[in-house]
Amino acid sequence: MDSIRIERIQLKDLPKTAAVYAERAPRGAFIPITPHRAIAMSYNPHAAPDDVALLLALQGERPVGYFGLMAVQLAHAGQLHRMHWLTTWAVSKDMLGKGLGSQLMQAALDLDVDLAIVGSAPARRVSAKFGFQEVAPLDYVRINFDVLGRYNPFNLLLRGLRKLAALVGKQIHIEPLMAFFHDVFEILIGWLVRPAFYLVAALGLWHLPLRKTFEPPQEFEVAPPAGTGFYRDRAVLNWMLEHRWVTPWQSATAWKDYEFTDWRSGFQIFGVGDEREYVLLQFSKIRGRGVLKVLDSTLPPGRLLSTALWAAVRRGARIIEGPAELAKPLNPLARLLFVQRLQRTLQLHPRTASSPLAKAIANGQFTQHYTDGDMVFT
Repeated sequence: MDSIRIERIQLKDLPKTAAVYAERAPRGAFIPITPHRAIAMSYNPHAAPDDVALLLALQGERPVGYFGLMAVQLAHAGQLHRMHWLTTWAVSKDMLGKGLGSQLMQAALDLDVDLAIVGSAPARRVSAKFGFQEVAPLDYVRINFDVLGRYNPFNLLLRGLRKLAALVGKQIHIEPLMAFFHDVFEILIGWLVRPAFYLVAALGLWHLPLRKTFEPPQEFEVAPPAGTGFYRDRAVLNWMLEHRWVTPWQSATAWKDYEFTDWRSGFQIFGVGDEREYVLLQFSKIRGRGVLKVLDSTLPPGRLLSTALWAAVRRGARIIEGPAELAKPLNPLARLLFVQRLQRTLQLHPRTASSPLAKAIANGQFTQHYTDGDMVFT
């Protein structure tokens, strides 16, 4: 078996690297990054051409794992500092359990930069072994209109069986069956009753959605940094508007083994009168389901939610995600039926005890926001 080597791919070489592996890979092959995503990442206003943007694990010439890095800004004590968000961490299925994930993590630490990462519980355990520190989790919401898929009688029965099995110390793997029944009920009935669900969610909301649409590139000012946390300035906002890795459905890489959303339709920017009043919405498809993400906004919660619902109906989105305050204006019935409260755990790794990130952690008031780091990119 060929030994594993880990290559450092610089930002200036990222689009070319992505094109090479995506174009020659057969259907279902493991690829490190899609070309359209790589091109968008190459325009990051806070990244330098020589920055390492991808750690690529190769067995011979075959990619078997990767770790992505994205330059971001850290605000602390009234100043901005550059650091890196670990955005993607994946290993091919045939390499799972062989320590490759840890090799990639060590390669990231060897870059000697301040790092941030968000991952699953197993990934967080690995990160903790490498000295990553957790900060207070981010609360956010998912307004999920797939009610029939989640609460159909078959899935309710399966959940009951799983709880009974857990009481006697057994684990049963029911997720594939639950996914099957979820899709069956949504395909057969969901399209018919979902308009009623939208109506239930809109009860009591009398705020008209924003009517004026701004087309990118539209210059938006954002508030100056306050406190300690990640900061997205106007340059980042306009980067996201102008370079959205939009690709036709289906894209050339849609059927390859890439762990992150391959297709997005980009942003919609709505505003009225004063251009400082706006909301950014992004629509994508994840496993065939339309997902609307609520990104930057200067609107109060009621108008923000009504605008998001209006856009979800227009685009056929079955899920709306956004900051926790997004769900506050919903009526009690809608909150009971549709709202899922979620948390996102952030881990940080200062490169030295005196680095800006170490000082920010020591401050004890590190604040997360829904639009931090890679949230809108994964």
